[in-house]
Amino acid sequence: AYLGPASTATSMKAMGVRFFSSSVNSHPWLSLVSSPTSLLPEERILTFLSANTAAGRLADVARDWRHLPEEKHEEGMEVLLQTHLFAGFPRTINALATVRRMGVREGADAWKQQTDSSRWHAEGEKTCETIYGRGYDKLRQHMNQLHPILDNMMIRHGYGAVLSRPILSLRLRELCVIAILAGQQVAPQLNSHIRGALRAGASEEEVKTVIAQTHLVWGADAQEEADATLSSIDHARYGL
Repeated sequence: AYLGPASTATSMKAMGVRFFSSSVNSHPWLSLVSSPTSLLPEERILTFLSANTAAGRLADVARDWRHLPEEKHEEGMEVLLQTHLFAGFPRTINALATVRRMGVREGADAWKQQTDSSRWHAEGEKTCETIYGRGYDKLRQHMNQLHPILDNMMIRHGYGAVLSRPILSLRLRELCVIAILAGQQVAPQLNSHIRGALRAGASEEEVKTVIAQTHLVWGADAQEEADATLSSIDHARYGL
């Protein structure tokens, strides 16, 4: 069963909401870029969903949601939630409203019971250090110099309350972050999260696949910039 915002399934059907999912493998973008078998089709759809949310492409958000299996709706909601960290609240809100209108599987909000704010700061520090590795201390110093409150928000809220949540692996979270950042002309942050994805367990082929998908959402210029960022990373050190 699906549930929409403040509506029963019956009332939503009366409003014309379509309660079905297309086959995951029939998503039209899956065949446009080759991918290693380790990056599952539903995981790639989550990367598409992330990028389309960040770009404000709500028709494509709707299409991605139709192709996402019902049992993956919880992961889909989590992907949408984390997008606000990298693309802002307005586009995240609009994407969430889009999928709520379409229908969300009952139980996909079980994450609400998994929030323990007392652990956010410590978990945020651990997650951030995993992503940044030896650059973690330098990052914290830099952020603190920019603004101490921003540093605290980054750790407690960004890396703690959001990115440390258990529903998605850090590997998949970072692959989705790459998809979001690839089209926003933020090469330093894209560079950091490419390396973060590798540190979190993504393979080099998985990273290359997500980068190669950039043009599908962001266009040719963004693809060129994303390719250049990927090429700038120390290949010997990170295996690229």
